[in-house]
Amino acid sequence: MKKMQLRNRTVIGKYKEKQEEISKWDDRNSVPLSSMKGGEKMPRKSREKDEYGIYYIRQQGSKEVPLFRDEKDRQAFLGILEDKKQRFGFKVYAYCIKQEEVYHLLIDANGSDISQVMKSMNISYALYRKSRESLFKDRYYSRLLSDHQAVKGVFEEIHQEGKHEKQGFNSYCFYNEEKLKASTLVDTEDLNVVLRCQDTFQKQENCLGCIESYEKAEETLYKELSKLNLEEKEFLKDKKLRNQKIWDYRKKTTLSLKELGRLFGGLSESSICKVLKSQDSNC
Repeated sequence: MKKMQLRNRTVIGKYKEKQEEISKWDDRNSVPLSSMKGGEKMPRKSREKDEYGIYYIRQQGSKEVPLFRDEKDRQAFLGILEDKKQRFGFKVYAYCIKQEEVYHLLIDANGSDISQVMKSMNISYALYRKSRESLFKDRYYSRLLSDHQAVKGVFEEIHQEGKHEKQGFNSYCFYNEEKLKASTLVDTEDLNVVLRCQDTFQKQENCLGCIESYEKAEETLYKELSKLNLEEKEFLKDKKLRNQKIWDYRKKTTLSLKELGRLFGGLSESSICKVLKSQDSNC
């Protein structure tokens, strides 16, 4: 009986430790308990959010244990990253997990909630590690990138350390002809559009009488579909009509490529660019 009680106590103790590890993240991005001093809560800094934005993410490990001990841990992390990508629908443009104490990501939210993505990913990795010590130092750092130069700068900075990488722990090795099609994790084609086409972020200027907000464009499109007696799903399946509307809305709105993609069923920037090119666009 005493052995059973001792075993139960041990199990409960481990469970509580894991719950404390997990509780460092919540849906509101609260400040971790470790950053509170003198029993007083530090003010929470709200994150800049854009469900269709591109983010630079950095997660620092704690001083107690290395974030990545070996190749096995790194492979496990990449597996978790790909699993979450499939679940939430975000895009991965670059990553670096070479260092043992930190990881870097360049991701396109693509309609997902970045807070939920990071919470789910860090919890999954923490559960995989089963570490008795705190695995992460505070919460993750995120920066919303507002133009293609910012994306390019972060992309090049992340890949700077990967020029001699051969094991796949820096996405640099996937941006060459030999391995370009071998990875399902990195979205190279969409990133190439982002880096090449400034219209991805920029709205059209000097467009007299054009629709200037996403909400107004969405309202106008729904009215047009209503006149055609078309449901949204039916409209999106008709690629010829959809592509014509994309072309029309490129001309009569100031929406960026990302906003056009969102308006027309969540298409990627590369897909929008291809449609516009097929319609004789100057993208």
